Amino acid sequence: MEGNAMWIHVSDADAVDDLREYLRRCDCTVELRGATELEASPPGRDVEPVYLRMELDAYLRVWRAMHPGVTADIA
Repeated sequence: MEGNAMWIHVSDADAVDDLREYLRRCDCTVELRGATELEASPPGRDVEPVYLRMELDAYLRVWRAMHPGVTADIA
C-alpha cells in the first residue's frame, strides 16, 4: 500500500465489498483490512497529503449518497 493510504471504517460489513469496488473504479488502491475496514489511497498525484484526503473524502461522499443509511468515514 502506498504511503498516502488512509483507513476507512464502514458501518455495515455487507457494504464493504461494494465500497472497495467503487473506489477501485475511481482508480484508488484499496485493500480489505477487516470486516468493516479498508485501507485506501487515491490515484498517485504529486500533491500535498491534505488534498489526497480531500479527494478520497469526495469519493466517499458520492458513495454514501448512493447508500443511504451506511456510513463510511476516513479514520
